[in-house]
Amino acid sequence: MELLIAVVILAIIVIPLLNVFLSSNRLNIKSRKTLRATTAAQDIMEGLKAYDINELKAQFQDPASGFYVIDSRLIKGGVGLNGEDASGTSVPVNDPAAVQGLYVFSMKDVSLQGSKFDAKIVVDARGYMSGTSTHDNNFNDSALADARSIDKKNGTFVETEKYRQAILKSVFKNSSMEIAIKAGLKASGVADADLDDAYAKLQDKDEPEYICYKNLKTLFRKVNRTITIDLTNSAEVDEDGNPLVDMVVTEEYHFTYKDVSGTDVTVDTSGDVGTGVMVSALPCGKVKRMVDQATGREKINVNLFYYPLYGYSISFPDKIDEIVVNNASGADLNLLIAKQRHETADPSDPNKIDLSDPEYFPDSQLMAAEQSYAAIIKINDTYGFHPDKFTLKTNLGLNLVGQKYVSGSPGGMYELPSQFSVEGQPLHQLNIFTLDGVRSPLGKAGTPGEATELIYDVEVGVYQEGAADDGFPEEKRMVVIGGSTTN
Repeated sequence: MELLIAVVILAIIVIPLLNVFLSSNRLNIKSRKTLRATTAAQDIMEGLKAYDINELKAQFQDPASGFYVIDSRLIKGGVGLNGEDASGTSVPVNDPAAVQGLYVFSMKDVSLQGSKFDAKIVVDARGYMSGTSTHDNNFNDSALADARSIDKKNGTFVETEKYRQAILKSVFKNSSMEIAIKAGLKASGVADADLDDAYAKLQDKDEPEYICYKNLKTLFRKVNRTITIDLTNSAEVDEDGNPLVDMVVTEEYHFTYKDVSGTDVTVDTSGDVGTGVMVSALPCGKVKRMVDQATGREKINVNLFYYPLYGYSISFPDKIDEIVVNNASGADLNLLIAKQRHETADPSDPNKIDLSDPEYFPDSQLMAAEQSYAAIIKINDTYGFHPDKFTLKTNLGLNLVGQKYVSGSPGGMYELPSQFSVEGQPLHQLNIFTLDGVRSPLGKAGTPGEATELIYDVEVGVYQEGAADDGFPEEKRMVVIGGSTTN
């Protein structure tokens, strides 16, 4: 009897405790799956950050060609691109009547640490377009060039003030030019004893006679420059065994002055040997190839940010910038060329505009400089240049603060300046885009449903396995994260 009573009492106590243990175990399993779902969502978001909408869309439309924008370990099931209109109704992705700027990607069987999920990725650029009130700035209607969002260690050259000042220092150290300039100063009335000081003032930023890039024509007969980008196969390979691409950049300036006999003499320089600041065969890191697994086609991204040789009138027409790209990598080339605007003397405060800086251009002066600015782009491809293997994004003809000095309305089509050329190729056959993502009328005509947005909101939702087949119902959503990104 005592044993029976003890068993009954034990059962009364243990059965509820067993239920607690079971509930705790179920909660632990759910928490573990939620943690894995959150990790998967974060991994997907990290992959999306590095690519623009065009690349994302191409990846989801043709995943069989190799899915590189998201960690391949997550891709165990199918991926696809679903179009939706504003009400959430599905529409064909190539339907030109579909809502522009909204893309919905789906992923099935996202695998992580033994758990499987489905994922829904919403990329929405509509809030950054004209006619919307979601955001204060219509970024997708403006010409933006932001070096901060680009990996400067791989495939990017950013011309800095350090390089520009090294170029000028090198020129002023040329002994023949110094003799000619001092002769000119003496002829203007400067005493012999003051010639050294007068020459030094030309290089002193605090002196009114200071020579900078904005007023080079006061000292030189002609100034032009060649920026050369050399792309060659590296001995190093990436994690997939594909050879990386070495990128080196050389800037060569050509300053022409009159010597004491009145003859034009040109000084060629790539920087200041004395200080060791040279822009000659300057390494710009290892560029990784993006490989289309189905076709074997490879492409590389190359970015150039530079300061144009501004500050001249139309009466100084021989000044020109020549940008040469020698592509010996064998890969298709995605080229970004962006003009920078000098507007701050304090690199620690990029929002500060120093109006007293002798290099600074007010908008009116910048507009005048734009009208006479000349640039030539030459693409030399060892394997034979082909328009379909080349894409150019550029703000040539547009300044970097969003002011468009050509006719048209915001978000419209803008022609590139007549000085722009790719040697030997008609412009209308090339894939040319302005930096706001709008295809230039000089380039190929856009195809229906083509993605061109620059900045967009991203929402990544991770759902229970099988949710994709059910249309991603809300009750099966486990976690959602969001953010904004640009290319």
